[in-house]
Amino acid sequence: MKKEMSIRISFKERIKLCINGWAETLAEAMSSCIEERISPSQALRILHAVIAFTVLVFSYTHALLSVLFLIWFVLTLIDCKRAGVSCRM
Repeated sequence: MKKEMSIRISFKERIKLCINGWAETLAEAMSSCIEERISPSQALRILHAVIAFTVLVFSYTHALLSVLFLIWFVLTLIDCKRAGVSCRM
């Protein structure tokens, strides 16, 4: 008789596994571009900074929004710095 075992995971755990897989793939792609090993959490922080910068660039219609998006961008850069993401040229 064949024994079968099934492991059920919750929907929340499946989403975490999917996001972790995507973040690892993103980290590998970024690592190959910059030729330095980066972790998935660092890759997500870099992506956050890129999104904040993009929104900042395209927020030229209203001065108050531009200031808010500038603050958001600076805070993402501070978060990247705290996480150990360095900018070497």
